[in-house]
Amino acid sequence: MREHCHCGQTMNLGFRLVIFEGSYEIDRVPIYECEDCCNYEVFPEIRDDLTDLLRELKQNKENVRVTFTEINELADLIFGIYRQWNRADAPSFRVMLEQQCEERINLLLDVYGCAKGMGDIEWMNDISKRLSQLSKYVRKRQLSKAN
Repeated sequence: MREHCHCGQTMNLGFRLVIFEGSYEIDRVPIYECEDCCNYEVFPEIRDDLTDLLRELKQNKENVRVTFTEINELADLIFGIYRQWNRADAPSFRVMLEQQCEERINLLLDVYGCAKGMGDIEWMNDISKRLSQLSKYVRKRQLSKAN
């Protein structure tokens, strides 16, 4: 997946370790990186989730290292596709991401129904959060296609 940098070059998708205030480490954060000017940008649809996580870690005042793909559903899908994607014989990265988002949303809705049937509020809240992370991306893509 590629985006354009402010310098005019193409930015490639990658994953980085983000270190915040020297105490908080978040691994596997999806970013766009420009090899030409060394500019880095966090994947736009996860930026708010990353900011929220940093705020939460700072409030807990723990020196901690977390893996973002374990916390963020969209980052997990992106990482899974990134690891197995073969540009030569596969559909575009965005097409694969959209397909997998739809599949994951359907799966999470099924799991939500199970959690609701069990009356597990904590599990329902976790699934709702994961659904929200995916729906931000899907909603943005649908709006951009409509325009």
